[in-house]
Amino acid sequence: MEFIYKEGLLVNGYERARNLINEGKLDEARDVADYCIAVIATERFENDATAEDTLDGVRIGLWLERFWINILEKNGLML
Repeated sequence: MEFIYKEGLLVNGYERARNLINEGKLDEARDVADYCIAVIATERFENDATAEDTLDGVRIGLWLERFWINILEKNGLML
């Protein structure tokens, strides 16, 4: 099955995760961040994307940094 990225998914996911953190819904924020990281991994695996390629106009490497560091690590959400 071919993976086709839906434009805006990561932008919306990042905003949603940040809002959930502000609302104190940390488990939900972790789930959103994990889902977005899985989407990035699928894009990289199935479509041979590199960290320098872009999704929603942002480098994939920067998306990973945003979700892993800004959402998960800085908020103590790493499992």
